[in-house]
Amino acid sequence: MQWHGLKLPVIFLAFVCGLALTFGGQWAYKKYNYQQPLNKVLAENKLVEDYKVEENSTKTVVKVKLSKNANNLMEAYQEINQLTGKVMGKTPYQIELVSASDPSLDQAFYESHHVIYQAQVAANFPEVASKVREAARKQGAEGKVFVDQNNIYIQMTKPDGHFLHKVIPRQIPGEVVFWQGGAGVAKRN
Repeated sequence: MQWHGLKLPVIFLAFVCGLALTFGGQWAYKKYNYQQPLNKVLAENKLVEDYKVEENSTKTVVKVKLSKNANNLMEAYQEINQLTGKVMGKTPYQIELVSASDPSLDQAFYESHHVIYQAQVAANFPEVASKVREAARKQGAEGKVFVDQNNIYIQMTKPDGHFLHKVIPRQIPGEVVFWQGGAGVAKRN
C-alpha cells in the first residue's frame, strides 16, 4: 500500500520504532541514573525503616518512614535529603515523612498547629517548643521541636510505638508576606 509514493507500512514501523526508542531510553535513563542508586542509598541507611519512590508529572516523591534509631528528626531529615539530593541531581524531588500516628497525636498536633504556623512568620520558636511539649504531654507523648534555616520539625512519640513526624517549611528571609485586607498579598524583597 502506498500513499503519494510512500510505503505506509514502512512509515508506520519507523514511527513505532521511534516511539519505542524514545520511551525505552527515558525508562532506562530513570532506572539507571537515579532510581537504582536512590533505592540503594535508602535501603542501606539505618535511619530508614521503609520507603517508597513515586513518580508524578512534575517531580519524584520519596516517602520515608524513619526507624526507631531516628531520635532527632531534623538530623535524620537533613541526612536523607542530602543523600537523596546527591542521587537526584537537578531532578525535582520532594521528601515526605510517613508517620504512624493515632488520634491522640493528631489531636496534640491540632492543638499546637496555630503556634507552629505562626512561627513561620514571627519566628517565635521557644513558644512553639513549649506548646508542642505541653500538647504532647497531655496525650501521653513526648514532643520535640527542631528548627533550621529551611524547616520547622515536629516530632511526637508515644511509648506504645505511635509517632508523628511533620516537616513544615519556613518562609525564606526577605520574602515576608503581608496580608492586606484579605484581598491580596504583597511580598517584600
